[in-house]
Amino acid sequence: MFNTPLKKASLFLVIVLLYFLLGYLNYTRALKISAFGFFAIGFFSSLQTLYKNRLTNFLLITVALLAFSNLLFHSILRDIFGVAQDDLIVIQAIMDTDSSETKEFFLQYYSYLIKHIILIIVVGYSYIRYILFAPSKSSKKSLYIFGVLLVLLHLNPTMRHTNPINYVYHYYNEYKWQISQTNKLNSLVSQNLKNSKFHPKYIGKEKKNTIVWIIGESETKYNWSLYGYKRDTNKYLEKIKDKLKIFHNITASAPATVPAFKLMLTDANKSNPSSWIKYPNIVLLAKMAGYKTYWISNHTSDSRGAINIFAKSADKLVLTNKGRSRGEGSYDEVILPHLKSALNDNSDKKFIIIHMLEAHPAYDYRYPKKFSIFTYNFSDSVIKNLLKEGRSKFALVFRNQYDNAVLYSDYNKYNFIEAIKHSKDANVTTVVYHPDHGEDVCHNTNFSGHNFKAIQQWQIPMFAWGRYKDKVAQNVKNSFCLDNINRVILNILSVKVDK
Repeated sequence: MFNTPLKKASLFLVIVLLYFLLGYLNYTRALKISAFGFFAIGFFSSLQTLYKNRLTNFLLITVALLAFSNLLFHSILRDIFGVAQDDLIVIQAIMDTDSSETKEFFLQYYSYLIKHIILIIVVGYSYIRYILFAPSKSSKKSLYIFGVLLVLLHLNPTMRHTNPINYVYHYYNEYKWQISQTNKLNSLVSQNLKNSKFHPKYIGKEKKNTIVWIIGESETKYNWSLYGYKRDTNKYLEKIKDKLKIFHNITASAPATVPAFKLMLTDANKSNPSSWIKYPNIVLLAKMAGYKTYWISNHTSDSRGAINIFAKSADKLVLTNKGRSRGEGSYDEVILPHLKSALNDNSDKKFIIIHMLEAHPAYDYRYPKKFSIFTYNFSDSVIKNLLKEGRSKFALVFRNQYDNAVLYSDYNKYNFIEAIKHSKDANVTTVVYHPDHGEDVCHNTNFSGHNFKAIQQWQIPMFAWGRYKDKVAQNVKNSFCLDNINRVILNILSVKVDK
């Protein structure tokens, strides 16, 4: 039946189509994977049929394995994260991830990984064993046609970068270029050279000003009781609710940490996200305008990659997590003594950025045992509703863990504010809090994690407390997107920047 290279290559198109119909690929990605697989398999199948030897056998198997590995890689990302990924962001995430963070990823998504790996092994082995090496006939004409089309395909830059051989190399180089460009810009601005066009300056009338910007991780407003959630996940902040300005229509700038930080800490925006390399980050601008700047983080990932560029711009960088990854070593409460130390600094103007772990997967790493409050309890209204919606008990384990993590992060934010209230500069301090993005924790299906299609991934909590909370409110209007938050922070810092 599959007695020509054309028919063999066409069957690969059918396999990709089935993946598309199952929702494991989007339309664009399916086309790219199909194009590479079809022409490469067609060419090397023709070559193997005409010149049967160990080399052509090896080349055909290698190309088939690349095609199916490409299919496996992108279908896993699609199934786990919901939509077609930004290829550059994927490579950034891989480059900024260590072995322990990889372990966390497997712990959170092992069922998806096992499913796709088994599926691709069964399909790929059957295809190679029974289709590719089935008896067939070919001609040099077929070889030349497939060869020419394969070469022409690679003349298109987008298709060339999709080739799995070139994929990582290309996007890694682009990632490194962005990092180098940003380092050059930050180096230039940090030296406060006369030819710098930004000229940040403090224009406030007050001698003293302290801004504490708390950036959380993976918290959706749909699991905050302050926004109507049926579990008491904000029982600590509830005590000071009347002192908070709570915002209700806040949208994340991006559904993942690194791209979100690029937009939040620079003047780039969602319409032109790559322009982050053109602007100095807000930490540098505040420092040049006379602020003592702090970056206090419980993320070991802040020690490398793009976020490290922002972090090391601060006068004082504190990485509180002494473990090898976000899953080891310390809970967010270790931030508190470093915050107190920063608050006790005698500088008149202080800008303190806190980067919490909060509810980043894997959720059960994020809180001590005494905060294991929410459990699989049939009298719990949240559990009842999720069971009615058909959620599995396995999925509800993640919901319980996530809500415990949210409760624990609520406890920490409350303690941060209490420490500020009792600091020497309490009356001149403003706190702004929001996470980088949200999380879908079996809100729509049994899936828990980053789901770019889910509203829970985008709709996030935000509040302000202290001296300029009303000034923050004046700048944060309805349907506010966090790609503009850097301007709000500059406003309460009273820092003016020339464009």
